This record gives sequence, C-alpha cells and structure tokens, in this order.
Amino acid sequence: MEEHASHAASAGDAGHAEHHGSIWPFVLAVAGGLGFSGLATHEIPLILAGIAILVVGVGGWLWQDSRGVSFTVKGNYEERPFAGISRRKLGMWIFLVSEIFFFTGLIGAGLTLRLRVPSCPSVGQACWPEPASPDFPLNIPLTAINTFVLITSSLTMVEALHAAQKGNRAQMKAFLFATFLLGATFVSIQVYEYNKLFFGENLTPWVNSVRPELGTFGTAFYAQTGFHGAHVTGGILALLFLNVKAWRGKYGKDDHEAIELVGLYWHFVDVVWIFLFPIMYLIGR
Repeated sequence: MEEHASHAASAGDAGHAEHHGSIWPFVLAVAGGLGFSGLATHEIPLILAGIAILVVGVGGWLWQDSRGVSFTVKGNYEERPFAGISRRKLGMWIFLVSEIFFFTGLIGAGLTLRLRVPSCPSVGQACWPEPASPDFPLNIPLTAINTFVLITSSLTMVEALHAAQKGNRAQMKAFLFATFLLGATFVSIQVYEYNKLFFGENLTPWVNSVRPELGTFGTAFYAQTGFHGAHVTGGILALLFLNVKAWRGKYGKDDHEAIELVGLYWHFVDVVWIFLFPIMYLIGR
C-alpha cells in the first residue's frame, strides 16, 4: 500500500514537473488589447505601450523556450467531437475561428463604407475610385505578383510539413526557409507599395487636402490590408522561430506538430488575402 502511494506521488510529481504555466501568453494578450485600443482611439501612447509590452512578452517566451521549458499539454483531447485531436491543434482551430470573426467584421465594415460612400462634387461621382480608371491609386500588376508569392508560400509550407512527416530533415529545412523568404518578400513588397501610395499617390487613411476623394477608400484599404499585413508579419516571426529550431536539430518524423500548427495559421492568412485582393484591387463600387 505504501509502495503504491509512493508510486502515485512520484507520478504526480513527474506530471507536475512535466507541465509548466506561463504568464507570457497573458502578457501578449494585454499587449494586443492596448495596441488595438490605441489604433481605434488614435492614442499614440497606447500604441507604443502595446508594442513595448509585445516585445517583452515575445522576448520572455523565447527566453523560457531557450531554457528548454515546455508549456505543451501532452496527449489528445478525449471528449467528443474532438476525440483524438491534439489539445494544441484544437486551440489553434479555436483561435482561427476567432480570426474568421475578426476579418469578417473588418471586411464587412469595408463593404459598408463602399456602399454608403457619399458623392464627391470635385470628381462628379462617388468617392471611391474604380479599378479601370486612370486615377486608381493601387498597383494591380505588382500586387498580383505579390499574391502569387503568398500563394506559393502555402505550397512550400505544405512541403515542409510533408518532409518532416517523412523524416527528411534536409528538405524540411529547405522548404521552411523558402516559406520564410516568400513571406518576407510579400511583406517587403507591401511596405514598398504603402510608401508609394502614402507619399506618391497621397492615399492616406484620413482625408487630406490633395486628394480628399480618396479618404474613405484609404481608410478601408489601410485597415483591411494593414491588419492582414500585421498577421503575415506574425506568421513570419513564427516561421523564423521554426527555422531556428529546425537548424538546431528540432522536428522530424515523430515531432512535427509545431510545423503543422504554424502551417494552419499561414494557410489562413493566405486564404484571407485571396478575398482581400479582389475586394480592394479588382472590384469597383
């Protein structure tokens, strides 16, 4: 009896030592709340505070990870309808559902602005530029190429996971790095386009005196593509993390769930862009 109790206590201690709590996800949530609140209210101090806390949260999480501390809850979820599904995968799917709600609201707000935009006496039509018009500020050919880059990155992400499942570490590392480069290329082109639009085409997220007819369009464009770009940037950071871990010998045939989870997120942001590109660049009012 005592031996059984001792064994149970040892098992309990081992289970306790195996799992660790972490404050850093909460810190990241606080950072997101402050940052988005600042964006909504145009309060620069709130935005800066959100960015600062975000840096601290990510840094703390990476520091603990570098020390070998794992926050993974082992095993599968046993209750229906999620029987046999990893708890981490279930958490990712729940997160992606919340992201669907977020982008649905964002795109819906943009469509509402498009439908309700007033007429502009200066141009004799609604204050929403038509893609076929010479005054349309967006670079459709460049963004079409950028869209192809992002879609291609989904293919390389799939191949990275497939290589990990087969235990081919060389291919896995190559495809992970290719996905990272393609994602960084997408964001770099978007930053280049933003620079040209803001300073060259006078497309601002508010009404300006040079092209006041683009005020509503600018608000919708920067809100939707900007938040998407922020999500892609988050995915790039996750890909950088995967690349570093892969080159240190992590991941393989029996340890590839992290690649799968980041892949789910990456495919999601790709799908969102497939909706945003035609809505903002190809479809008129």
